[in-house]
Amino acid sequence: MTPWVSKPMNLAKILRPYVGEWVALSADGQRVAGHGPSPEIAVRRAKRKGERDPILIGAPEKGWGGYIL
Repeated sequence: MTPWVSKPMNLAKILRPYVGEWVALSADGQRVAGHGPSPEIAVRRAKRKGERDPILIGAPEKGWGGYIL
């Protein structure tokens, strides 16, 4: 079994429209599958679009760091 390895990604462009929200990215991290004011809403919206295992990120306000769950 090969361990999962990813390369660094710059998410600034992807997250910019969703500042202050939670964002559920597709499993490959290339597109927004869902977003909303809470993690639960973002994941629910992503799953409605067929995303089985989204990457959940808090899109911070300017000047704050991000959170990846």
